[in-house]
Amino acid sequence: MTKELENLEKQFILNEDMEHEDIKGFITRLMKFCKIDNNGFVIIQSSKLRTVDKLLIILSARYLANRLQQKLGKESTIAETITIKDLANMIKEKDAVIIARLKDLKDSKKIIPRGRGIYQIAPYAINDFLNELEGTKI
Repeated sequence: MTKELENLEKQFILNEDMEHEDIKGFITRLMKFCKIDNNGFVIIQSSKLRTVDKLLIILSARYLANRLQQKLGKESTIAETITIKDLANMIKEKDAVIIARLKDLKDSKKIIPRGRGIYQIAPYAINDFLNELEGTKI
């Protein structure tokens, strides 16, 4: 019985750090759409995207950059959260438009509020969003 459980454990629990592979894959895919500087300012490389897509790109980039810095053991200079004002500045849109789109994203459970006017992407939403952005909706 114990031997069976040990074999099951070897098949089910991997020795590799799966989060490392997830981060690597997500960042590789996201780099087609944006870059991020050391302070967390996200530069989106396509102006033809919808506002909601731009918001999700920024939130995804911030989250993944923060996780990457943590995995590398570096001081986190990029926060995984972002304010409405910073989002408005990055995509050059009015605060009211940002607030409306954020409410839509919050209602669809793609983002998580972390305080008044502060948001973070829901980690489980990143893969589906990237699939949608790449046009490979499964």
